[in-house]
Order: sequence, then C-alpha cells, then structure tokens
Amino acid sequence: MENQKIVALVEPSFYGVGFIKSTYNKGYKVIVIVSSEENPLKYGYKEFYHDLIIADVRDEESILNAIKSSKYHGEIDALIPATDYVSYVTAKVGEKLGLRGISPEAALKARNKDMARVAYEINQVPSAKFKIVKDYDEAVNATNQIGFPVVLKPTNCASSQNVFFIKNLGELNKSMEEMMKFKTTYMGFPVRNEYLIEEYLVGPEFSVELFLKNEQAIFSKVTEKLTTSLPYFVEISHTLPTSSYRESENDIINVALSAVLALGINNGPSHVEIKLTKEGPKIIEVNGRPGGDNISTHLLEESFGINIFDATVDYYLGDDISIIPTKDNASSIAYLTATKNGVISNIKGLEAIRDNEKVIKYDFSIKPGDTVSIAKSSDDRLGYIITTASTPSEAKYEALNLIENIRVVYE
Repeated sequence: MENQKIVALVEPSFYGVGFIKSTYNKGYKVIVIVSSEENPLKYGYKEFYHDLIIADVRDEESILNAIKSSKYHGEIDALIPATDYVSYVTAKVGEKLGLRGISPEAALKARNKDMARVAYEINQVPSAKFKIVKDYDEAVNATNQIGFPVVLKPTNCASSQNVFFIKNLGELNKSMEEMMKFKTTYMGFPVRNEYLIEEYLVGPEFSVELFLKNEQAIFSKVTEKLTTSLPYFVEISHTLPTSSYRESENDIINVALSAVLALGINNGPSHVEIKLTKEGPKIIEVNGRPGGDNISTHLLEESFGINIFDATVDYYLGDDISIIPTKDNASSIAYLTATKNGVISNIKGLEAIRDNEKVIKYDFSIKPGDTVSIAKSSDDRLGYIITTASTPSEAKYEALNLIENIRVVYE
C-alpha cells in the first residue's frame, strides 16, 4: 500500500495485544520491537504484524540502535509502548525520534509509585499517607508515623506482585525480608530498592477508564472492582459501568483526572485505580495506558462500543480522535481462583458456561494434574468468564454466579 503508515509497538503482551490487532485492522504496517522472536506466538498475535525487530526492551539505547539499524529508520510514524514496563524507555526513544507521545517524565512517574505519590501530594490529590523506605528500620519508623494496618509494596511492579497487608511489627519484619529478596520482575526488569509503606485505605474499589485530549477528559467511565480477601489484593471482578455508588461517579472521575494531570499526562488513555473511603475518593495508582484484565479489549467494547486502542493509535499518529459510544450496555468479568494449594483432579460446572447466552467469552488455563495455589498476584488466577446484560447489576450477578458454581476438585 502506497504511503502506508508505519506503527511500531514495543513488547506487545497481555493488554498490549489489543494495540496489535487494532493497528493491523486499521490498515497500517505493524512493526513489533520485542525481546524475543517467540513473542508473537507466546502472546497470540502471530497473524497481526508485518515485521519484527529484536532489542533489549529494558534499554533505551538498544531500542534506538535497533531502529536505526533497521530499514524503518526515519520511516516510523508512531512508537507505542504495549506493556507497562517499557513505557518509560519507549517515551525516551520516541522523544529522540521526534515522535508523539506522553513525556518521559510523566511516563517515569506513572511507572514508579513513590514518584507518583510525591506528585499527588504536591498537587493536593486525595491519596494515602505514605513513606518511602529502603530497609526494616525505616519501615518501622514509617509505621510509627502512619499506624497499622499498612500496605508494603514495590515501587515499580504491577499485577499485585509482592504487595503485603501488614498488621504488626512481626508481619512487617517477615514481609520486608521477602521484599528485599525480590530482585527481578516481568521481562527481566530490576525491582528498585525503594519500597512504599502506605496507609491501608478502607472502602470499595473502582477504576476509571479515561481518555484525555489537551488536559480535558473526552471519555470517562467508572468500573466497579472486587478483590480477594486480605491479606492479598488480587482483582477478581470488574463490572462496567459500575453497579454501585453511582451517586459518587463524578467525584471518583474528578479525583482520577486530577491524579493523571498531576503526573503530567495530558493526552491519551489512562486506567486509574481508586478507593471510595469515608473521606471521599482517594487515589491508589495511575496507569498511563488502557486498562488490562480485558477491561479495554472486551468490557469497553461490549458496554459502550468503544475501541480505546483505535483512539490511542490515532493519538500517537496525530490523527483526529473520535470516542463516541455506540452502545448502552453492561458487561462484567469474574476470575476463578483456587480455594487452597493443591493438585487439580477435576473441574466441574463448565457446561453451564457453554450454554449461557449471556457469556461472550471464557478462558480457563487449568486442567487435571495442574498444581495451583491461593492467589497472591494476578498470575495465580485460574481463568475467567465475561458476561453481558442490559444492566450492570445483572451482568455482575451472572458472572459471579457462574464462577461460584465452578468447582475445582483437588487430589
């Protein structure tokens, strides 16, 4: 195709596969810059790209040199991070190539939770009390100032990896020991040696799916979330739009918008996590990209007819952005988790899913003989069901009811 635009996507995986499919279906030439040539098969997009460039995606110079050494040097029209971990290095490379995107400074703050907390504090965004610590003694001092219970988390990870709910000094000591052994996260990215001690926020949890244009929200919807019981924080359900606390939606959206702007993200998509406390909405974290966990790939599409990936690609290319809902529907996803550690001998209840007209997708990665464990992070979930209905309450009920009726039998 003559004058075909070239879009390069860095390390597409998980939610980032949505970028691949949208870009390919829009008729652009799709180049993937990846750490391994096995990635297209591993993440399920082998039919949706045109060419592949290998680079160390953890390193700005490696990506830049790989592009300069390729036949696409000077020809790339957009460079898009397609997984959280590469957002900062991609922003730096994009800036050097003169391409459109969020600033490296904003990407850095969004990827590092301690920097984000400082930005919220400076800009008076409602947030949890926090302290940045490097060792157990500093953590003890932090808890003396904040008060138990607290949450201990790494500053630059995702998917609830090594997030600890702590009620006393004994648990703090044990958790800090585990934390300081945690050196490498997904894709070989190093875990920073600074950690966060945060006030535990009490209240229901939500996310806000935002899209900004010149600091104005041109799309905003609230997703209701459910998580596992403490001491873990694994997300097990999302319902879009929210079925509860509808009267607080505007307040939730306003806090989300203020948090995104505090980080310096003025354009494009964001997925913002919030708790509705008795003092009002307070920020958990900002992700400067479309929401994962099938929120962007399925729930936004099913509930509102919105393809947030199309809009994001248009933003990076500098094209006109159109986000106009074409549906007034509701959808929900519910995840299956193990009730105990063990080996699976059977899985019962799947037949009810196959015959349910409200189920639009389901996927279970488990089979008899697999060893499973109680979910401590998103990686430990066993599968999911996505449902659709005319109301959020109905979609949520259907998804949760179907999941609850799946019985994992252990040996």
